[in-house]
Amino acid sequence: MSSDAGSPPRHLHVAEVFLAALDNLREMLVGAVVVLIAGGQSPGFGLVLGLIGLVIALVAGYVRWSHTTYWVSGSALHFRTGVLSPDDTSIPLGRIQAIDGIQGPIQRLFGVQALHVQTAGGGSEGEIVLRAVADDEARGLRGVAGLPDPGELDLPEWRLRAGPLLVAALTAPQLGVLLPLVGALAAGGDNLLSDDQGERLLDELPRDVAGIALLAAVAAGATLLLSVLGGIVAFAGFTLVRDEDRLRIRRGLLQRRTASLPLARVHAVDVVEGVLRRPFGLASVRIETAGYRKERTAAQTVLPLVRTRDVPRLLAELMPALALDGGPEPLSRPPGRARRRYALPPALAAALLGVALTLALPSAWPAIPALALVGTSEGLLRHRAAGWRDDGHHLVIRTRVLARRTLIARVDRLQEHGTSASLLQRRARLADFQTAVGSGRTGRVRHLEADAARSLFERLRPPASIR
Repeated sequence: MSSDAGSPPRHLHVAEVFLAALDNLREMLVGAVVVLIAGGQSPGFGLVLGLIGLVIALVAGYVRWSHTTYWVSGSALHFRTGVLSPDDTSIPLGRIQAIDGIQGPIQRLFGVQALHVQTAGGGSEGEIVLRAVADDEARGLRGVAGLPDPGELDLPEWRLRAGPLLVAALTAPQLGVLLPLVGALAAGGDNLLSDDQGERLLDELPRDVAGIALLAAVAAGATLLLSVLGGIVAFAGFTLVRDEDRLRIRRGLLQRRTASLPLARVHAVDVVEGVLRRPFGLASVRIETAGYRKERTAAQTVLPLVRTRDVPRLLAELMPALALDGGPEPLSRPPGRARRRYALPPALAAALLGVALTLALPSAWPAIPALALVGTSEGLLRHRAAGWRDDGHHLVIRTRVLARRTLIARVDRLQEHGTSASLLQRRARLADFQTAVGSGRTGRVRHLEADAARSLFERLRPPASIR
């Protein structure tokens, strides 16, 4: 495939027919289920309906495949798809920063891969997505764009092995897996409880504290199991390689993803020490870039599980621009007199939760002081964790809301920063400091000495010549 003479339009691999058919089947499935349930049809009718739907989906997939082409011409990659009103996309080859590969079950079956063509500012979803491309075609396309093929690299890699993978899955809830499931269960529960059988089921549920606690424990156990499975699916086979000025990431069990990220796009990293990880000195590291601001956590994660003490060394090796000058020196902290201001809000919120629980279940009144004590402890831990540091090149902000998070940002990539103070804070000569990077991630330290907050703001103010 040559960019000088151009190449004729090419179809995707025939695997695209089956990928498109699956898309069509998913769209038809809901309607088919509604017809079967509402019409009370026999299983035989459902089988016939399914076969007809399968044929329609395959025909539609073939039509879609036959009207989808891509080619290189005029120093640009062109993509066209659509039957009645085709959509055309062109990207100059010089703008292509990465061509990421993904292999789902269908792609692996046919020995092909999906290519996501990335430009500056893009996320994990490319501006052009070629869902079924043979390996030799993928190598040719990367060669035309001046990008190396990931399979040809022989570089030292950081790998998440089986033991750490299991620990990562056990200690990090996969909300991207849980939330859709919760939504589906809620919708199904609403339908179930709307009839007489649902009302009888509600009458049979336990109404004492022990019974409710048992139901909650069963639900929590099922949620944890699904979360662990989600973590294994997301991070199985995780490897990270630094290839000169870019990071190359490979991960996924059911869907193998290969991503390439230019280091110049990384504005900051977020070191997250979860509730279950911090006691063992463990953390994960996420990247903060403008292109990945709307992506799920798994797409932002560059180190799923590391020892916290190893983070400075790994940053120096993998992302030198974010290596802290002088190493992990202690952070400046809010004054001791701000301790009660950290403790009071979570204590009140927890006590109100206890009051609401008591109104629903009077025998649960001991929860009020117990939850208030838990909230107070959380607030004091937030005060203890809060801190900041500015070495002239990097801004470090550490906060805690259950998990402790440390934002390490390049000063030259800060999008904004400022101070704020309520009336009560001004009377106490305290102020908040907040900043934001290009990904939208914000860092905020509350209840600093007002003079310290103003001094930090002035140090980070850009010179007048570039404002």
